[in-house]
Amino acid sequence: MRVLVTFAVEAEFAPWRKLRKFNPMRLGTRSASEYTQLWETLIGDTCVSVYLTGIGRALPREVVEMREAFFTSKLDLAISSGLAGALKEGLKPGDLIVPHKVRTLRNDANAHSDSVLRERAIQQGALPIETLITAIRIVPTAEEKARLSFFGEAVDMESAIVMSHFVAATVPVITIRAISDSADEDLPIDFDRCLTPQGTIKPMSLVNAIVRRPGKLPNLVRFGRQSNQAAQKLASFLDNFIAALPVAQEKVATI
Repeated sequence: MRVLVTFAVEAEFAPWRKLRKFNPMRLGTRSASEYTQLWETLIGDTCVSVYLTGIGRALPREVVEMREAFFTSKLDLAISSGLAGALKEGLKPGDLIVPHKVRTLRNDANAHSDSVLRERAIQQGALPIETLITAIRIVPTAEEKARLSFFGEAVDMESAIVMSHFVAATVPVITIRAISDSADEDLPIDFDRCLTPQGTIKPMSLVNAIVRRPGKLPNLVRFGRQSNQAAQKLASFLDNFIAALPVAQEKVATI
């Protein structure tokens, strides 16, 4: 069995690498100076590949590269994963969510989670939500989250694009994400200004943002702590979810 899991950035993936050994792999024709984007491990008899897409804006190029790498060989299912922001009350940092559908605001990319996979995720403790919105930029304030809550319960920057490509290729796909910030919470700084065109964090831009507004440092530390805790919970969930897949399939086969 072969499973592909996508994250936006290394920080979302890092807690899983502490739980299980992943081997770095080269993907495509990228130069050796660029960071490794593909990692692989075995969970039981399941080959798990992890692909780092970059945050939102880099996705069109990344998805093409990902499709060329994986759609030419057998892929049993895909999982769009990482962190997400809550848009409505009731979701708190650390909650694991599994949406019924994902969409952009313009609805130019949309998809539904595979119903069987979604039900398994719910049975293992993920919270079902109806809609996750994929935005083109980071949503920084509680006020903006309130406006977006008309469209969905949570927001990210990748899932609708990633999932729509897999659905088009008839690969079963699901989104499983952990909430990093609540609906009434402003982000400590404007992270959107700290991104490269490839969707990675620029460390110096982050440092400069803190220097300009040192009063935000305690909130940044708190946000970093709760995001890391959310990523840890997500890592444990994904590991258990994938480990249970072959067992679940065997049970279905014997019915």
